[in-house]
Amino acid sequence: MAEHRSLRRAAKVIGISESALSHRLRALEDVLTVALFHRSSEGVEPTQAGLVFFEQAREALRVLDLAVANAGATSRGVAGRLTLGLYTSLSTGRLRDALAAYTERHPEVDLHIVEGDRSRMVEGISSRAIDIAVLLGAPDEMLGEPLLLWHERLHIILMADHPLAERSEIAWPDVESETFLVSARGAGPEAVRLLAAQLAGPGREPLTRSHLISRETALSMVGMGLGIALMIESDLGRLPEGVLAVPLASEADDALVPLTAYRDPGNDNPPLRRFWSLLKSGYVEPSPSPEG
Repeated sequence: MAEHRSLRRAAKVIGISESALSHRLRALEDVLTVALFHRSSEGVEPTQAGLVFFEQAREALRVLDLAVANAGATSRGVAGRLTLGLYTSLSTGRLRDALAAYTERHPEVDLHIVEGDRSRMVEGISSRAIDIAVLLGAPDEMLGEPLLLWHERLHIILMADHPLAERSEIAWPDVESETFLVSARGAGPEAVRLLAAQLAGPGREPLTRSHLISRETALSMVGMGLGIALMIESDLGRLPEGVLAVPLASEADDALVPLTAYRDPGNDNPPLRRFWSLLKSGYVEPSPSPEG
């Protein structure tokens, strides 16, 4: 119903009467002791509490779907399952290459990908609902056993006719007055923190607009002139017409963002061990040589 904005339409999709759906909704709100929707003659709109509830409920359903799929894979005799959690894109980059190499070598393994924010990835590793998660940031042993993979350059995403589009690189001061579009999901909160660290100052905060949007929607909004965006290399992939990616100046602070893989050290899932070994053997960025 949160998507349909109408009791009548939602009831029709579910296959029950409008009065029955309304009764169930009221009963749920009574149990939660909070209003999930604003009701008016024009329809229904989720309250702020409702938005939070439905997002978490969707995540719970995704976990349930994962459990069902796991049971199905076992009954089909699939030789193992690897669940990867990430909030970066697989549109391009080394992680996509690593997964392609792994699935080619181990076609018998059932690969499952789960998207979510950092907290969900960490919870998934701890509960072993997720075998391995790839997160932005330097290794942090509090999140699990870390494996520093590589660094990726940050890029500013903007319209092709933007005044900065002809630059070969963009520095932070060049975009301090721009409006950044960020997602409330995935790596969006990380981007907000990074922007605040780089662009905030006395009496000044970076201009951000947070939306529950996908990568594709963010790129479309940039193309509509609604703002600019911040993405790492693996998020770029194919950009829509009229949208360009310009790298952040190499001398800028945090121009390069580390990607780190995490696992539960006690997780002995064989497909996980093989994928971890594959990453270590061919996809880890060489450490810089010590100065003599």
